[in-house]
Amino acid sequence: MRTDRALTVTCMALGALVAGTALAGSASAAPDTSAQNQVNDQINRFGGVQTGPAEVSYGGGTAKVVFQTNVAGTPNCPSGWYCFYQEKNWDGRRLQFQDCGGSQSLEDYGFKNQASSRHNNSRHKVTVYDRDTDPWTTLWVMTARSSSSYVGASADNRADLFYTECG
Repeated sequence: MRTDRALTVTCMALGALVAGTALAGSASAAPDTSAQNQVNDQINRFGGVQTGPAEVSYGGGTAKVVFQTNVAGTPNCPSGWYCFYQEKNWDGRRLQFQDCGGSQSLEDYGFKNQASSRHNNSRHKVTVYDRDTDPWTTLWVMTARSSSSYVGASADNRADLFYTECG
């Protein structure tokens, strides 16, 4: 009887160990699957070409949406680019541009009313607008080599369009 009980307890412990290992393995695979799902959704809804594991490019690479994680607190826009971030503290999706001399709609990239922080790591001046108002409202101006971990309550999630002046 004791042997049967010991065998049952051992089998239950082994089963729990195997199940726990399987769950841990699937949890570590989830971020990659999630990033790929986000990339697929971005392309299906807004076009573009996948150019990295978590990156969609537009216009021959002059604009990119990057699905980043675990970077909060660090402005990480590449040199020569200016970036919009979905979340405060430079977290969440990052929309980045390197061109200048015109206006662009954030809606074309699935970013309308979704910017909460910014980083201008270029020499260009970028003026950001809310065109849902009449007349349009200037929300903020990104001067060359500047950043903000939060665009402020009055501008948060209101950006629709920006104009870039070459620097």
